Amino acid sequence: MRWLSRHQTGVLLAALVLVTWGALFVVYDYRSPVSQFLRGIGTVQVDGWSAYDLDTLCIRLEPAYVVPTSTAEGAIDVAHKALAGGYVRQVTLVSVLDSCHAAKARLAWVVSMTWSSADASAPPGSVPLKRAIVLVDAVTGQLIESHAY
Repeated sequence: MRWLSRHQTGVLLAALVLVTWGALFVVYDYRSPVSQFLRGIGTVQVDGWSAYDLDTLCIRLEPAYVVPTSTAEGAIDVAHKALAGGYVRQVTLVSVLDSCHAAKARLAWVVSMTWSSADASAPPGSVPLKRAIVLVDAVTGQLIESHAY
């Protein structure tokens, strides 16, 4: 009987290690749907960009409850100057946080853009841009940053 109780303890410890490892994977691994869901809580959805995509760029978008001084049309103009030839899919007013550095939140317009895969303006032999995100300061109307892939 003594051997059986030691065996059960070993199995219990092994099961506990496996369950703990599995739980850590589910919560912390970026491929896990649970992890993606947890990262997305409290964030603003942008067309064509997941919470993980934005997290890799150190961008966290949260809802904004302040009236901007610049307009969405001005943000679209800035986005077209930064990345010409794109089609605007979505413009959203958000509070932008830098998730990699401890910077203050900024009120910004987020402009989501795409290009057709058969874009004639792309140089021959190059891979044309498929999507982009442009952040425009909603107070000053100036470009904060843009990312295109």
